[in-house]
Amino acid sequence: MNTTTPAFWEQLTEIRRQLHRSPELSFKETETTRLLSETLERWGLNFRPFKNLNSGGFCDIGKGKIYAFRSDIDALPITENSEHEVISQIPGLMHACGHDFHTAIGLGLLKYFTDNPALLKGRLRVIFQPGEEAAPGGAEKVINEPIWNHVRGILTVHVTPQTPVGKFLLFQGPVQASSTSLLIELNGPGGHTSKPFETSDLIYISSRYIGQVQTFIQQKTDPRETLAFAFGSVHGGATHNIIPQQVQLRGTIRTLDNQLLKETLSRIRSFSDSFAKLYGIQINVRFPTTCPATINDSVLSRLFLKFMEQQGAAQAVVQPGKPSMGADDFAFYTRIIPGLYLLTGGGKGILHSGNLELDEALLQPTVETLAGFLSFLFEKGRLDL
Repeated sequence: MNTTTPAFWEQLTEIRRQLHRSPELSFKETETTRLLSETLERWGLNFRPFKNLNSGGFCDIGKGKIYAFRSDIDALPITENSEHEVISQIPGLMHACGHDFHTAIGLGLLKYFTDNPALLKGRLRVIFQPGEEAAPGGAEKVINEPIWNHVRGILTVHVTPQTPVGKFLLFQGPVQASSTSLLIELNGPGGHTSKPFETSDLIYISSRYIGQVQTFIQQKTDPRETLAFAFGSVHGGATHNIIPQQVQLRGTIRTLDNQLLKETLSRIRSFSDSFAKLYGIQINVRFPTTCPATINDSVLSRLFLKFMEQQGAAQAVVQPGKPSMGADDFAFYTRIIPGLYLLTGGGKGILHSGNLELDEALLQPTVETLAGFLSFLFEKGRLDL
């Protein structure tokens, strides 16, 4: 449906450009928050800051049953390609994951229903979330805000480059993997490299640990399951002739099944205890940060398909076979309420790259489709199909 004017899209596009020119890192989105507040006030809407965060906030419009929409607002420490038409004015920072578009889409939904109140049969709560790129992320804090009573479900959309504008990717089930960071500390007495037999040779033992723990986890995992386990950092020792007293290993575990994640973390602890006894050392296992897998609610997924079919737009929905092994803290919302995570076609480039340059034409079909689907939800509710 299209009940807006060219001036509406011009205004939304300019807001997107303002956001892109002034990116801010996770939990430091003060100017972004100010822009949100001033824009919504200009539209006659009330922006409310979070109680337990210094940036971000939310805005309600309408009355009645509540559905929420999440817009993430933070940027990344990436230098943008200077040949882009609209570029960051903050050296070393860039909206390289499309969060400027996500924020503009959230604002667009609020403005859309402000201009078309008859289409809103309930209350829309748009959450402007800080710190999605951080670990731990903003969603872990936002779920503790007193704003979730009577919320029936939550939606979000993420831009996806190299997918045509106007297309929506819908995963029924897992859509984003979990991501858990590992910090493994192997501790021994240390010693001289001339006498490794008198001590515990931690460098050698660590190399054995890396290979054996990965093999153990692989053997304990059903091969039909998806699990990625890799180390990204090995640090130990300071010189050639001293066997160190500690070696630190850092890595990540990613799965598409939150129960498998729980079992895998338990197995790593169990293996590490046995391995430490075998080699006469101490191993400390920590998981500093964890984000669960994002699982789309089955009813919301089916309702979105039904809505698109009723609009004669079923061809705009693509259902890929394989979800992403990336992670998104939207998963924390889906732990407390039903959620739907959609991807919208955005043009060219690579996410988390200075070469990302999305097509501003994605704003109109994305806002219109989401507004239409929200109107549909307010009319139908979460009915089992």
